Amino acid sequence: MRVARTSRQISNSSVRRILALLLLSTCMWVSDGIAAEGYEILFKGVTSKLSLEEQQRIFEKLGFRLSDNGKFYTEYCDEDVSPEVEVIDLNGDGVPELFVHWGNLCTSGNAERSISLFIKNAFGHYVINLGFPAIAYRILATQNQGFPDLEFGGPGSCRGVWRWNGYKYEYICGREEEPGGCTKKGVSTLCDSM
Repeated sequence: MRVARTSRQISNSSVRRILALLLLSTCMWVSDGIAAEGYEILFKGVTSKLSLEEQQRIFEKLGFRLSDNGKFYTEYCDEDVSPEVEVIDLNGDGVPELFVHWGNLCTSGNAERSISLFIKNAFGHYVINLGFPAIAYRILATQNQGFPDLEFGGPGSCRGVWRWNGYKYEYICGREEEPGGCTKKGVSTLCDSM
């Protein structure tokens, strides 16, 4: 009788371990499915040459989280950031760059939107090049090393102009939409004076 009880105990113990392992693997599978859904939802309807791995890495670098209802939010803000991906070849080399427009009042202040720019580096990986509050951007006719200058605007009457330096975009000056628009914000380098 004692042997029979021990067999049952071992059998029950084994069953419990197997169930625990199955539960753990199911949780891991569900967790992976949620991560996959994030990049799939972000890039849904976007036509590009990006691989699935590149899409996943871009999603990870943005730091967005996907809620149960399919909305995106950040670690610091529980409001939907409604990201939109725009694929564009800024320098005409056949390798696309990506603008991601996202945000809300919580993440982006009065602009209520932010813009992140991904550019492929020399190692073939997309890196975030710009990411700050802005309502819109404009491609300017001026350029440096094959990339056009970019102008970003938000609320107010001062637009920031950014120039490619060979590795990344850097701020060069402010463009006033009305007299004093940039000086009111403390911007000392005006594009008109360059």
